[in-house]
Amino acid sequence: MTPVAEHTTGAGRTFGLTRARGALLGLAGVAIVVAAWESIVATGWVSAQSLPSPLAVAVQLPVVASDPLFLRGLLDTLGAWLSALGLATASAIVLGFLAGTIPALSRPLMVVVNALRSIPATALIPVAILVFGLGPSMKTAVSLYAVFPVILINTIYGVAGTEPMRIDAARSLHWPWWRRYLLLVLPSATPSIVTGIRIASGISLVVVISAELLGARSGVGLALVRYQQALHIDMAYACITIIGMLGLLLYSLMVALERATIDRIHLD
Repeated sequence: MTPVAEHTTGAGRTFGLTRARGALLGLAGVAIVVAAWESIVATGWVSAQSLPSPLAVAVQLPVVASDPLFLRGLLDTLGAWLSALGLATASAIVLGFLAGTIPALSRPLMVVVNALRSIPATALIPVAILVFGLGPSMKTAVSLYAVFPVILINTIYGVAGTEPMRIDAARSLHWPWWRRYLLLVLPSATPSIVTGIRIASGISLVVVISAELLGARSGVGLALVRYQQALHIDMAYACITIIGMLGLLLYSLMVALERATIDRIHLD
């Protein structure tokens, strides 16, 4: 085996061990939380009517997962999440590229964005209900407001971080502006952009579910409220557990996408 092959094999083995160790540590963390949960219920620190045991919640997981109300709500929630994230990504990247290359536009835009960021998205839910009603557009609008600045700021910093010498070299070669942006600025800014999208994806899901809890016609948040109102507390906790698992899955997918994108850029 050549030295290069040995180095590659060793690096792959080390990466695999690191991932396995991370997975085991994650499982250990979950086990600790479940054990603490069971201890709190068993000792009577919290009433079982307010906090069911982990076993009682686990029994309700397949029941909730097959409930038509929950399934319809899940599709509605994911639709609003994807719509908000997609609209925020498309608009923020376009505006971020403009602001990152035009200093006269960047400074006033950042002032406005930072001012808007000081207003929590959830505080605007009553206004969004008045404007958009209780449908999916309300949730999408509130989530869009929450995640747009995150992707925009990351895009601006990514564009501004492009090496000036590379831009000057492209100009000396008389590259048109579109070629400079496509072959130089975009690859340089992509790691920062995908990081912003990953962060925004989690925020978007939280805001969508928050909007559903406060006022919506459908969604997993509404399903959770219905379980609570019907005093099915174990089903409510099962719903919360599934939402947490969904958030973890989406986060893992975004991390994998981020790594794949960055690795592809480095290979190119």
